[in-house]
Amino acid sequence: MIKIRVPATTANLGPGFDCLGLALKLYLNLEIEEIAQGLVIEYQGEGADKFSSKKDTLIRKSVEVVLKKTGQDKSKKGLKIKVFNQIPITRGLGSSATAIIGGIVGAAKLYNINLTNQEMLELALPLEGHMDNIVPALIGGLTLAYKTGQEEIKWARIKTPRDLRVVVAIPDFTLSTEKMRKALPQKVALPEAVFNLSRSALLVNALQNSDWDVLAEAMEDRLHQPYRAPFIPGIEDIFLKIKKTGLAGVALSGSGPSVVSLTKKGQEEAIGKIMKDTFLYAGVTCRVLVLEVDLEGTVVTVVSDE
Repeated sequence: MIKIRVPATTANLGPGFDCLGLALKLYLNLEIEEIAQGLVIEYQGEGADKFSSKKDTLIRKSVEVVLKKTGQDKSKKGLKIKVFNQIPITRGLGSSATAIIGGIVGAAKLYNINLTNQEMLELALPLEGHMDNIVPALIGGLTLAYKTGQEEIKWARIKTPRDLRVVVAIPDFTLSTEKMRKALPQKVALPEAVFNLSRSALLVNALQNSDWDVLAEAMEDRLHQPYRAPFIPGIEDIFLKIKKTGLAGVALSGSGPSVVSLTKKGQEEAIGKIMKDTFLYAGVTCRVLVLEVDLEGTVVTVVSDE
C-alpha cells in the first residue's frame, strides 16, 4: 500500500492571475492498494457526501488517464483508493487539483510507471485547466507557472518568509469556477494590465524580502476580482478593512468564494476577526483557518505489508 498527501492551494494571490499559486498545509490524503481488478474509491471527510455516490470522479479520471497514456491494461491489476479529505470543495482552495494530482501520482507509483513532474503536470492540465493550482499541489511552496512558446508547462519556485501565515475565510456557500471564469471580460485595457504587472512583481519582491509593509498594495488586482466581487457578499468591505490595517494583503482564493490573507506571524487573530465579522455583517457565515505554507508538495509513502 502507498499513502499520498497532496496540499491544498490558493491561486492568483490577487494580481498573479493564472500564474501564481501557493501550497497550504491542508491536505487530501489517499491510501492506495492493489486489488484483484477494478477501481474502488471510498471517501471520507470534506465532500464525501457528494463523491461517494459518483462513479465519474476526478480521481478516477486521473488514474485512467495515466493508464491510457502509458498503455497499461487496467484489467490485469485493480486499485482500491481510500480518500481522507480536509479541503473544502468548490471554495477556491484547489480541491480539484489535489484530486487530479493525487490520482496521477498514485497510479504512477503503484503501477511502477516512471513519470517526471513535467509529464505528470502535462497529464493533469487537461483535467484541471489551471497551472497555478496543479503546479504548487505537486511541487509545493509558492510557484510561478507558465508555458513556453512550444506550450510546455514550466515553473519557478519563489522563496517565502518562514513567518508567513495564510489566513483563509471559507464562506458557507460555493461558487462554480466555470461560472466565475465566464464573468471575466475577454479583453482588458492597457492601464489595468500594467497595474497587475507592477503588483505581481511587487508581491514576489515583498515575499522574497519579507517586506510586510507593502503586502496590502502588492496583492491588489484589476483583472479578475472586480468582476467576481458581486457574487460574494461582504468581499469589498473585507478588502478595504484589511488594507486599512496595514497588517496584511488580501485577495480572493482562486475564483472564490474563499478569501485569503497573507500576513506575518502574530497578526492572524486580528485578520481572521475582520474576515469573520465582516462576512457575518453581510449575512454570510464562514470558517476561518490559519495555515502555514506547505514546502513539500505531494508526498508519497510506501507502507510495507509486513
